[in-house]
Amino acid sequence: MKEVGPTWKEVVRDALEALGGKGHLSKINERIKGHEKAQTRTWKATIRRTLQQYSIFYQEEPGSGIWFLKGEEPIREFDPEEHPHPGHSDVMGMLLELGRIYDFETTVSPYERKEEFLERTLEDLATLEEVPSFSGYPEVLENARGVDVMWFGGETDRWNPRYAFEVEHTTKFTKGLARLNDLYGAGIRIKPFVIVPEDKLDKAKKELSRDTFKNIHKICRIQTYRPLINLYTLAQKHRSLKTEFLES
Repeated sequence: MKEVGPTWKEVVRDALEALGGKGHLSKINERIKGHEKAQTRTWKATIRRTLQQYSIFYQEEPGSGIWFLKGEEPIREFDPEEHPHPGHSDVMGMLLELGRIYDFETTVSPYERKEEFLERTLEDLATLEEVPSFSGYPEVLENARGVDVMWFGGETDRWNPRYAFEVEHTTKFTKGLARLNDLYGAGIRIKPFVIVPEDKLDKAKKELSRDTFKNIHKICRIQTYRPLINLYTLAQKHRSLKTEFLES
């Protein structure tokens, strides 16, 4: 959730805004030099990692040293009547947008990055380029990178995985549950969720009850598409009203 004081993401964003939305790394460093967060010997390296990790920063020519600031897109409305049969990517898109609404940083599985939600790719919706290095164990990070959607608290160099979501649109639950089970078994205290269509709920509960997934038997929540759509709809409307009331 929201950190006390500015995060590195906010500091770098403010520097780029002051530079007109575009600037060389050296100019960004000049803008930030002397800031309360830039008091360590490694502050320049932290700025570089921040630029590389967050999806609001990008380079048109990789390696040029010139960085751009991406404008924030509004949270779009999802109309269940227009989309009576939401697919796997629709559910993942809603989870990514909900994470942004609730002030988490979000990641999407590399296998799903090019899928679309409301005409935007999932990689555009994720706020982080990839799962950050929150663990010193490569096998844990590799496992986490396969999770459909994750929400992170913290910031650059101090990441805290909070929620992990596997979206199971068919009846093939084993791989997703195994990833969640292994993460929790490795000591990563996430809150694991499996999101399924209404007609797959009983199958998902039966699969979760297997001894194979004993690490998460009691803590994994199984939710269906309908309550997720309801939550997304309410959250999107609340964010829109909040912006209109406080910022317009």
